[in-house]
This record gives sequence, structure tokens and C-alpha cells, in this order.
Amino acid sequence: MKNIRISVFTALAAMLSLSACEKDEIRTVAVAGEKPVLSVSAPNLVLTNENANKEAVSFSWTPVDYGYQSVISYTIQLDKKGNNFQKPAEIPGGNLLKKSLTNTEINNLLINKLKLTAGQLSQIEARVISSLGTNAQSMDVTSAAAALSVTPYFVVIVYPALYVPGSHQGWAPDKAPRVVSVKDDKTYEGYVNFPDATTEFKLTNGPNWTDGDYGGGGPGKLGTTGNLTQKGAGYYLLKVDLNTSTWSATKTAWGLIGSATTGGWDSDLDMTFDAAEGVWKTEIALKEGEVKFRANDDWAIAFGDANGDNIPDTLDNGNIKIMAAGTYTVVLNLSNAGNYSYSITKK
Repeated sequence: MKNIRISVFTALAAMLSLSACEKDEIRTVAVAGEKPVLSVSAPNLVLTNENANKEAVSFSWTPVDYGYQSVISYTIQLDKKGNNFQKPAEIPGGNLLKKSLTNTEINNLLINKLKLTAGQLSQIEARVISSLGTNAQSMDVTSAAAALSVTPYFVVIVYPALYVPGSHQGWAPDKAPRVVSVKDDKTYEGYVNFPDATTEFKLTNGPNWTDGDYGGGGPGKLGTTGNLTQKGAGYYLLKVDLNTSTWSATKTAWGLIGSATTGGWDSDLDMTFDAAEGVWKTEIALKEGEVKFRANDDWAIAFGDANGDNIPDTLDNGNIKIMAAGTYTVVLNLSNAGNYSYSITKK
């Protein structure tokens, strides 16, 4: 009987010993090693739509050692220089040590996430973060920031178009400004600069004279003979309706209005048309607040920007926010019909 009691005691002791060993094995402590070192293949990026599907840049980094074999994921973050990655664009890197992006991929992040201005050189920063998962965020390890100079491009949407050749540009359809039908409903509009006191022009179906054209058919009417005529030099909003064979031209002069301007919502601050660049521009002191672009000191034609994507919206779609006081260069580009854009850049 005594021997049986000893055997039971021995078995219990062995079980407790094994249990203790199992607990020791579970208590593995993760200890992060050195920070990852991030390398950027092209620190100076000029992105283009022509190279949309080609690789633009690759990010690579050294691995992080947590002291034991584990599944580590990496995330690349991009943000404007000086923002301290408060609202970064994030790119999942998985468990690899390299991530490549095409022109389109990084351009979309720069335009849509970081709200950079197309065609304008900007400074951003990149870093990579290693992670053991959402339950171990305290173990995340972050690399030092790498600097990049980037120039994103504007993504042009191709709409059905009519071309506007005439005396204002040498009667060359292939080089003519266009009016477009955004809704593809045979109604077109676009902005054209007529620098002379009298302008004669036509509308063509293509960038040539062979696909058919429209001339004058009486006041406000389209016809198949003669030219369309506009009196008075200026920057005109052209509207064409092929459903009713009508057209109109409204002369515009653009300005900025809003709580961020010295005139508030009561008066516009005028912008100047730069014929060489085809844009309206001004340098202006603004304070924190909101603005809109407005034509002819009136609300009939005005643009805001509800989502802050630097693409002007119609009047009912909100205002453009100015986050801090300062001197700004303001540019409004209406020369690409259906693909209007603007920039408000602090100096």
C-alpha cells in the first residue's frame, strides 16, 4: 500500500513538472532588434500618364529580428514633408522586403490620399513599419524617414468632343481647343480664349476637316455653311447643343471669393488670365477659412471643391478650405474641357 502511494506521488510530481515546462515554452518574449533601413530606388519622381503601367519606384528595407521565428508584416507610409505622418497614405508590404509601384499606383496615392497638386513639384517622406500584428502594436518598429521629390500628373478623362478651329488659332483642327460632352448627351461645353475683337470659327467632329463641321445658321444657331462669329476679345464659355443645333458664348473673368479673402463673401478678388499658360492666376494673402472660384462677380458660374481633390466642382458642392493664413499662389486651369483643375499653394 505504501508503494502505491509513492508511485501516485511520483506521477503527480512528474505531471506538475511537465506542466511547468509547457508554460515556460509559451512565455516567449519578443524583443525587437535594429530598426529597418529603408531604401528608395528613385528619390526624384516625375510621373507621367504615358508610363502609367510602368514601374515608377521601388521601396526596399532590411528585416527586423524579434528574437524568434515569427510572421512579420511591413507597411510603407507616405506623407507630405513636415506632417509627421499624422495622416499618411499606407501601402501594405506583406512579409516581403520590397514593394514596387507603377506610375498609376503611386500617382493615385499622391493625388487622392495626400491631395498633392498635379504638375507641381512636392516634397514627401516615406518610412516603413514592421509589425507582429494588431495585438502587439507596442512592438512595432519604424524606420527613419526617407525624402522624395515628386511631381504627380493629372489624369485626363476622355469625353466625346467637338473641336474649335478658327481665326484665334490658325484654323487648325488638330491644334484646336475643344468642347466636350461629359454626359455623352450631345450637349458640349468648354472654355476658349478669343484674343481678337472679332473671331470667326467652326466646330468640327474630329481634329480634322474630313469628319464634318458646323458653321453659322443664324443668331445662336448652327448650320452647315459659313462660320460662327463672336464679337469682343475675351475668355469664353462655349456651349453647344447638337440636339437643338444651338450654341452660346459667355464671356468670363474669374476671381476668388470667400471668408478666407479680405473681401469675405461680399466681393471678389480678381485673377489674371495668363494666355501663354492658358490659366487664371494670382498671388494673394489668405487667412484660415473657405473660398470659391467665381466668374463675372456673380453666382451663375462658380466652382467649389467638396472633396478637396483639386478638381473644381459645381456651385452646390461645397467650398475650398484654407487651413492656415499666409500668402498663396492660386491657379485655375479651365483649358482642358471636362478636366478642370486648380491649385492653391502656400509660399
